[in-house]
Amino acid sequence: MTTDKDLNPMNVLKPLNINPKISDETQPLTSFTMGKLWATYMGNSMSIQILSYFLQHCEDEDIRFLLENGLALSKDFTQRIEGVFKNESFPIPIGFTKDDINLGAPRLYADEFYVHYLKYAAKAGMSLYAVAVPLVMREDMREFFIYCNQCTTIFLGQINSVLMNKKFIAQPPIIPTPDGIDKIDKQSYLKGFMGDIRPLQALEIIHLWDNIENNVTSMTLLSGFHQIVQDQKIKALFKRGLDITDKSLKQYKEKLHIEHIQSPAYLNHLVTT
Repeated sequence: MTTDKDLNPMNVLKPLNINPKISDETQPLTSFTMGKLWATYMGNSMSIQILSYFLQHCEDEDIRFLLENGLALSKDFTQRIEGVFKNESFPIPIGFTKDDINLGAPRLYADEFYVHYLKYAAKAGMSLYAVAVPLVMREDMREFFIYCNQCTTIFLGQINSVLMNKKFIAQPPIIPTPDGIDKIDKQSYLKGFMGDIRPLQALEIIHLWDNIENNVTSMTLLSGFHQIVQDQKIKALFKRGLDITDKSLKQYKEKLHIEHIQSPAYLNHLVTT
């Protein structure tokens, strides 16, 4: 059985000692670092406002726990970035503020949706932080994105635990264990419309599943916004987003349906009237 001690990377990796360090805080922020810090700041400033609103209506204690943790992370990340920008004499971006949210608005979603949204947003954040790690060369900035990634990884574990324990999500598909090793010997392995079509392999299934999971959450979010927005141009934009998402979902679900594999369910019932 694997223990926490076994999962320590430093049990395998030897520490690197470079003297003097080539990536210290005396280096200016590069375009990569500026861009990633800006994107992280904007995304988390939005999360602060959205999660603050969700907390006004959350009744389930486990889900409230997740919302509070998500809010704490977003506040922590934005405060750290503000500190960096002040030290670098970099203008602090105009992010989302209390002026962009109406905390007194009626409930728009059921509690369950909050968990799906948190997973949706955390996955987006993790992709941002993970990509930054190999691109950002200044050590203190790289350590910041590693920290963001580690925090989000732990948070996603908590989210998945609540999703599974409350049966808000289906178990991932089970496929037969291979009898042996097969090698790809023809380019026809890649074809999917003509002739003999091979079964989906595990990586294709997980990407289809992930796309469906993201899109059903997106559709639910858009549905709630679409029904309350007052500006007709913005309403039309949400409708266009709903149409695009619906088309994509049908395509992804059909691929799994052909293989008799279940897919994540729609979440539209979690939008209130």
